[in-house]
Amino acid sequence: MVLQSNFAKRTVSNAENTPPSVLPKSLASRLLSNTQRRRARANGHGNSSKYAAEQAARRSRKQKQPTRQLTFKMLSIPTPEIEMADATPGASSSSSNTVPITLPKQLGRPEYLEVTREALVASASGFADADASYIREGLECFGPSALKSLACVRPESVPERLPSEIDVKLQPIDGFSPMNPTHMLAIFSPPPSPSTSSSPAKKRKVTLYPVHSAYLAAHCARLPPFSPAAENNAGPGTSFKVPVRSLCLPSPATYSRLSSFLYTKNASALLSSMLPAPPASPLISSPPSADGTPAEPLSHAEHRKNIMSYAYQIASTYTTQVLLQHAVLVHGLWQNTCALGVFDDALWEVIEVAWMTLLAAIAVGTGDNINTVLGEESA
Repeated sequence: MVLQSNFAKRTVSNAENTPPSVLPKSLASRLLSNTQRRRARANGHGNSSKYAAEQAARRSRKQKQPTRQLTFKMLSIPTPEIEMADATPGASSSSSNTVPITLPKQLGRPEYLEVTREALVASASGFADADASYIREGLECFGPSALKSLACVRPESVPERLPSEIDVKLQPIDGFSPMNPTHMLAIFSPPPSPSTSSSPAKKRKVTLYPVHSAYLAAHCARLPPFSPAAENNAGPGTSFKVPVRSLCLPSPATYSRLSSFLYTKNASALLSSMLPAPPASPLISSPPSADGTPAEPLSHAEHRKNIMSYAYQIASTYTTQVLLQHAVLVHGLWQNTCALGVFDDALWEVIEVAWMTLLAAIAVGTGDNINTVLGEESA
């Protein structure tokens, strides 16, 4: 096991029966003393209701139409090692320097689950009576500051073996009051399947990420509760201990992107990070205005036009191998999202649009009809 810190930028075990822990006051008190606290007991589930309705419609369509697979013939130029179970390379022809790559046309959404009350209370005892959607809204207000706080965290040392807790301190930043992390995640990938690896087992890399447990507890329905974390108000430059939690994920490389989104809910930034170049025209819905008014959605024709234009742009700029590598990133983000049980509409829109866009670009780059991805244009 090789430990590596990340301080710059398995489906998990059953939950323990542990008493509730608390958030650092700098985060919990700011959230729970919000003047809109009365909304905590309001009924409803925010965008979860919309997700569940859309998922029901999707299930109905899938019963009539099985998931399609798309096959592209790509140049067999050596590329970095790619792990994507849904990508099936065929046998290359001796008379050709191309290899067929089969990818799913769509990345499916799992059945909706809400986060558990047990997980919320374990992250902050004040969440006992708060509605989950309200908690997520409140956390979003402090997300940018909380994420910036994580960039201030430095480990006192990086141990050779994974400890149960680790000493950290926060690097001072002028004019900024950081929010102390509650835990340290130790993220690693599943072991390779014996059937797909004939080489001797290698040590798996473990990357350490500081977190505020409330952000994961409020968004990750499949993640069991965090263990208790002692309340601490240590200031910058003062060392303090945080518990270490092991977490096996299908795609450790994309965890930081998902984590940043859960803190900030910046869908545009997430989409740009998954694509080879920032799109000039909008590919996803704009966020609501400052007063909460939803933005005018793109029409189907405009959305299709923007995706097609961008797909042709990146297909003429990047090789299909580069486009496939970005598709692997999107696939990894999708795997982590499913494994953790994150059901955020904006996140799923990014995943679906990024996947469609990259498949469209690959179709253009391999000389296939882009309409096999986007569908025929409506009359």
